[in-house]
Amino acid sequence: MLVRARVRGTRSSCTLTALVDTGARMSVLDRELAEELGVNYTGRELSFISISGHRLRASEAVVLEFEVDGELLRYEAVAVADLPDAVRAALRSSGLDECLIVGLLTLERANMVPDTTRGLLRRVEAFIF
Repeated sequence: MLVRARVRGTRSSCTLTALVDTGARMSVLDRELAEELGVNYTGRELSFISISGHRLRASEAVVLEFEVDGELLRYEAVAVADLPDAVRAALRSSGLDECLIVGLLTLERANMVPDTTRGLLRRVEAFIF
């Protein structure tokens, strides 16, 4: 699913067309975008498997503002990684920006779920178990 996302750091901001990947726990920014934005690193190191099957090392960081489909999230935790060429190529071939993937934690925090029948994000009431 595609979504317009706006991210702002301490140095700059940009609006991107990103993939919403509900299989990705955290939203992922590539290192170049993270440096351009001026994210704040937490010092926590992460490891995960990419959609291309590559094991990636990432650094946890905080983005000052992360807007998804009109919902503004402040101080959003993201994973900053060097995305493999295969992942970049897959994103690019789908007409997406290759420096951002929106993950499940961002959607949950924004109280949104993907509506695959209509191809958009749908706002839902927050719930607690």
